[in-house]
Amino acid sequence: MAEERKSGRPIAASQRPTGGDKTIATGKRQYFRRKKVDRICVEKIDYIDYKDVKLLSSFISERGKIIPRRITGLNAQNQRRIAEAIQQARNIALLPFAGNPGFPRHSRERDRDRDRQEHAPAAAPATPASAPATPAAPATPAPPTPPAHTE
Repeated sequence: MAEERKSGRPIAASQRPTGGDKTIATGKRQYFRRKKVDRICVEKIDYIDYKDVKLLSSFISERGKIIPRRITGLNAQNQRRIAEAIQQARNIALLPFAGNPGFPRHSRERDRDRDRQEHAPAAAPATPASAPATPAAPATPAPPTPPAHTE
């Protein structure tokens, strides 16, 4: 992995081109990735409360999955604490176990559902035309209320 000069000797780490110098040396642009920071440590949160839905929902994807550590930038201890708090919040129904079903729906599923509705056979009428209509039952009067008992 050590870069070598044309003479065959490796280049010292302090002499290797890095960052902007590397762009000039190789002619290629380097992808700059920002260092991920642990939000829990930065905000100095000592206790991750399972009732703090706003904080916990920022660590959950739209589908309801816990976002992995490599994406959130949390350290291992805080990721475990967040996961445990999310599970507690799910058990008492503060957070969903899964995201909104059907959202986002794939266009294939939408097209399939639309085709089923278009090609579905027409529903049969509720009463056949040849059958005589049944008369409605007469409304029965409400039973009289008993007189109030006074003494």
